[in-house]
Amino acid sequence: ACLCACGASVAFVTSVLPTPSFSTNRRTSRQQSGGGKNSKKKENGLPQGQSLGSGSGFLTTPGYVCTNYHVIERAYTMQQTGKQAMQFGHDLIGNITESTASWSLLPSNINQTLTDAFRNLVNQTSLPMVYVRINSDTSYLSCRIVDVEPDLDLAVLRVEQRAGDNDGNDDSESSSPSTNSDTWNTVSFGSSSDLLVGQSVVAIGNPFGLDKTVTTGVVSALNRELKTGDQNAVAPTKTIRNCIQTDAAINPGNSGGPLLNLNGDVVGINTAIITTSGSNAGIGFAVPSDQLSPVVQQIVRKDQIERDDQKRGWLGVQIAMNNATAAPLRIAKVSRNSPAQKAEIFGMRVDEYGILKGGDALVAINGNAVVTFEDFQKQMDQCMVKEQITLTVEDLINKERRVVYATLEERPGL
Repeated sequence: ACLCACGASVAFVTSVLPTPSFSTNRRTSRQQSGGGKNSKKKENGLPQGQSLGSGSGFLTTPGYVCTNYHVIERAYTMQQTGKQAMQFGHDLIGNITESTASWSLLPSNINQTLTDAFRNLVNQTSLPMVYVRINSDTSYLSCRIVDVEPDLDLAVLRVEQRAGDNDGNDDSESSSPSTNSDTWNTVSFGSSSDLLVGQSVVAIGNPFGLDKTVTTGVVSALNRELKTGDQNAVAPTKTIRNCIQTDAAINPGNSGGPLLNLNGDVVGINTAIITTSGSNAGIGFAVPSDQLSPVVQQIVRKDQIERDDQKRGWLGVQIAMNNATAAPLRIAKVSRNSPAQKAEIFGMRVDEYGILKGGDALVAINGNAVVTFEDFQKQMDQCMVKEQITLTVEDLINKERRVVYATLEERPGL
């Protein structure tokens, strides 16, 4: 049953370098805006242009798609080049206008005029975009490349809007990812360290563009080293360690798709094959989930915080500030009905003579030691509302430690 639901979280990932459109007269403009070959090409939301590669991906968090870096590498490289060109142009224009500021013949808005002209020049080169088609949807959605980790052949995308929704305007607010992401299935990362040679696994992807193709096999070997990149290229190749080898059929187009155990957990991302024909030969490789999962979580959390899509979680404890620079961090107070109180964490209790009678000290959050108040703040800044965190606390009287779990909430209004 778990595996049946996994197919709905798999996406077809493609990147396109749009064909520049130069409207020299009204007739050309009318052809581009309605009823011509162009509009027919865009019935599914994918713009006309040169394909820069395609593969598979999957959703682990609503609105975020994981795939291989090499699937979107060309688009990412061109986007970065475009950004660098824009920054160079901005700096160059600033230097020009600064050095010619005393020229009375130049218009006062020369800086903005030159900036707009340079931006239009870069736009006419049509920077590439990445698109995904999720589950059985027939239309494509445009994506933003959130971040990449080439050493793990990993890229994380965020679904922004339907590809055709923003043609001709910049109103990105009109189609928020949240309007669609609530209905998408997601899959969770499992533990790749629990895999055994001979264990059954399932690969889902889009080989040769055939949507949601499911293949099965076994774990052929573990801890393989995989060299990525062109062996003949000038740039050095990178080695991904601890890869999973499988005989599940993996073909061109499967890259970026999930490798699943029979519980439906992602244990790896399919990334490469060894073949002499270009098709499956029974030797495929996947990057293990234990290396990918923390990186994906960090990328998603950072993006959510920067975009204020998800608020920081509230635990409901106050640290004793007279002891906030050295371990253990004593908990001065626990707020009523807070996640900390529900997790049975206790604040300091003293009698009328000031003698300590009980309470807890905070030792670690999610396995990370907290020695100072700054450590506590750093760990909590990474935790989101509705996230369950693991807390190691120490009883101040008997010095016994225990592990408790707290589900963070939104800070209540004052």
